[in-house]
Amino acid sequence: MTTISLRAALLGASVALLAPIGLAVAADGSGYRIEAVTLSAGGLAEIRRGVQVDGASDLGFDVPLDQVSDILKSLLVYDAAGGVASIRLDGPSPVEETFRGLPFTPEDMNGLPSLLKTLQGTSVRVTSGGRTVEGMVMGVAEDSQPAKDDSERGQLLSVMTAEGQIAVLRLRSDTQLDILDVAMRDKLRAAATVSGKSRVEDMRTINVGLEGTGERDVFLDYVVPAPIWKTAYRLMLDADGKARLQAWAVIENATGEDWSNVAITLSSGAPVTLSQRLYERYWHERQDVPVLAQSVMAPPPDLYKGGAVDERSRLANQDMAYEMMAVPAQAVYAPAPISMSPSAPVAQATASDGQTAAIYRLPMPVDLGAGQTLSVPYIDTTLDAERIAIFYPDRGDTHPISALKLENATGTSLPPGIVTVYAPQEEGYAGDAQLMGVPSAESRILSFAADRKVEVTTERGNEQTSYRATIANGVLRIISTTRADTTYTIKGAPDASRTVIIEHPRLDGWTFTSDALDEDTPTNYRLRAEVEAGGTATVKASIERTNSDEVALIDADPSTLLYWSNQVGNAKTTAALDSLTKLRSELAKREQALGDIVQQLYDTTAAQSRVRENLAAVPSDSTLAQRYISMLEQQEDQIAALEMQRREAEKALSDERDAFAKAVQAL
Repeated sequence: MTTISLRAALLGASVALLAPIGLAVAADGSGYRIEAVTLSAGGLAEIRRGVQVDGASDLGFDVPLDQVSDILKSLLVYDAAGGVASIRLDGPSPVEETFRGLPFTPEDMNGLPSLLKTLQGTSVRVTSGGRTVEGMVMGVAEDSQPAKDDSERGQLLSVMTAEGQIAVLRLRSDTQLDILDVAMRDKLRAAATVSGKSRVEDMRTINVGLEGTGERDVFLDYVVPAPIWKTAYRLMLDADGKARLQAWAVIENATGEDWSNVAITLSSGAPVTLSQRLYERYWHERQDVPVLAQSVMAPPPDLYKGGAVDERSRLANQDMAYEMMAVPAQAVYAPAPISMSPSAPVAQATASDGQTAAIYRLPMPVDLGAGQTLSVPYIDTTLDAERIAIFYPDRGDTHPISALKLENATGTSLPPGIVTVYAPQEEGYAGDAQLMGVPSAESRILSFAADRKVEVTTERGNEQTSYRATIANGVLRIISTTRADTTYTIKGAPDASRTVIIEHPRLDGWTFTSDALDEDTPTNYRLRAEVEAGGTATVKASIERTNSDEVALIDADPSTLLYWSNQVGNAKTTAALDSLTKLRSELAKREQALGDIVQQLYDTTAAQSRVRENLAAVPSDSTLAQRYISMLEQQEDQIAALEMQRREAEKALSDERDAFAKAVQAL
């Protein structure tokens, strides 16, 4: 069977796929290019494109499919002499949408015979084998008998001419098709365009419609995902309390096209980044309601009654408990030191501090191919740096960490990054540290190696609590103060002096005191000690916590009064509590005595009730009845005596309570 491509048919029909008039595109990137890129530490890139237009225009540029939603979310148009009308692009499924109302499918367009089968009723002019027929397509059938001069079995096209005759034409490899129906030809052209674009599934063309007059430059800004740019610091220590800090930015071009003479800006902020699938279609699902007959079922019966429906906070940006620390391995071979300083960058970035981010604009445009990585220095400065040994008690190690206290005097925030530390020339590489970002005029401690020459021991004392108490208005008010002491003993390095900083942890609700306190952070107190070579130093720290409690004396039991009498240190208060303890003890005895009498009275009354029941169950003139009567008489005498004892005990208890209450009020 002869297969004739649709492309050849379209060319034979003189169907041309042309761009709309006024569309500004640049397939080679020469006329429509990336002007500038701002890379954010939040993993986004602000892309600025520029193009020169004349009058009303449609700006068209290709972008990866996964960036379309972000462009729809963020696109800004800068046109000084015009306005933006709309943004237009193919839908998420352009092929399916285009072919939805067409008689043919994308598969039908792969060959001319299959396409002609779908064009029944369409006016065409077909030339094949030197013969031309014109009319309305009737259909295409398989030719069972090949022609004598043609060994291949082809397809036979049936056409109704204008005179009503049916003409049959064999379709060959030289067949040419002219579609005379203008509307169908336009549909076929549009379908071919969309079908061709769909072969590049990961790209879409964004068309921005502009209204305006004259030649002018137009810029488009939009925000799309991008690799996070990184900072790698080189820090060179000097012996005079200074340090040279050099920052290198690591950036990657993941835009899918080459950067040529592009202005690069680096932003160190932490923006809130959101995404939404604006390019996807969402359909509201409606409830499927059945067709009802003109009658309704009886509602269910109503069964129920209706009723009516019935320490201060710490800062969010806390310093880390301690910086990440790496201990360099012992070098087997050390090269000779280099007498010169590291080279400075050709030009430094222009830095500025915004409200939420530090901005660094690279001094020179960048050329970077798609998919390539670039590392470029953008900061080179000398800062005040104090070398210290920092000790973390909670790490469980007796050795401090060699560290550097770095003060940011650049006037701009330093972004987070990893730091490679170089000590003076005799040491070379000293270790790595992690910088978590430093606002301008603030300082941070960078820990980079273990200091094995210094040893710190920690001795924690037991908690001790003292009490102060006062009595007023029948209430005992107790103030307790709990104190705990910690002693740090530092054994210095044998060959050099050290400045040791101890990071003593904070505890909520405790007050801290120490003569060595240098500064504090939201998580630690920093204690400073200067230790001479071969010497020792001692640092003491204390924490106190104060609690208050109240006891209503009128309700206190003897054990509570006795406990606080032994705890408070005030002699007057102790004597008052001792007196109350004795009165409360007597009161407790009275309460116990009354309770015993009440219990005896209850037991006797219960026994009498049982005797009465037994008496009713025997003959009245029996010996057992006489015995029960005698027992009842004795029990009556006991109950009368117990009732008198109870009244006397209640009187004594009442007098004792009055005496205790007067004693409490007198304090």
